[in-house]
Amino acid sequence: MHRESDMAMATIASLDDGELTRPTRCPGWTRAHLIAHLIRDADALTNLATWAVTGRGTPAYESREARDADIETTARRSATELAAALAQADVRLEDALRRLKDGVQVQTMPTLFSGEISAFSLPAVRTTELIVHHDDLDTTWEWHEADPDGIVDAIDVCVTRLQASPAVPGLQIIAREGEEWTVGDGSIRIEGYYENLLPFLARGQVDEGLHHEGELPSLPSW
Repeated sequence: MHRESDMAMATIASLDDGELTRPTRCPGWTRAHLIAHLIRDADALTNLATWAVTGRGTPAYESREARDADIETTARRSATELAAALAQADVRLEDALRRLKDGVQVQTMPTLFSGEISAFSLPAVRTTELIVHHDDLDTTWEWHEADPDGIVDAIDVCVTRLQASPAVPGLQIIAREGEEWTVGDGSIRIEGYYENLLPFLARGQVDEGLHHEGELPSLPSW
């Protein structure tokens, strides 16, 4: 998580106000919106980590509408302000996650998009957000630059999210590095290296390194 946070921050800190207005791979979002989302996501995961430790209900977001409104408001800040706010949010999240080591009172918490998730999966969830949205910024950064362990964490998180969606078809996901994952009945076989699998699972991106049997399904985006 630290590595991917540092890499994303290096990219974000290099962007000026003009570059923040460019579109991203997230429909309808500029780079400013995407950075604002990363800030609010860190705060949301801080809420969940605090809930796990204290036992007092602090949802990730008050509602989907409140989440969207916060992103819109935060996206109006300057490049310098957004980078500083992201750095501060990352520090708050790291402090909250560190407290998980002393034990939790609540093992799982509800989320808007992934169903119930374990408190101890929160670092992997944040790592996934950082890797996927780093690519969404549409800069020179590429998937293969992410740490292999981070990509495996992100694949795990994407699979868990797909398993929580009743509309997702069965998938047998095979990494050439050795791991396998199954969604539903595993009826559609997908094979590739980590850097081929994650773009498809998170964003539906298909490259020549991804091999499959049968027609690839349309998956919900991360």
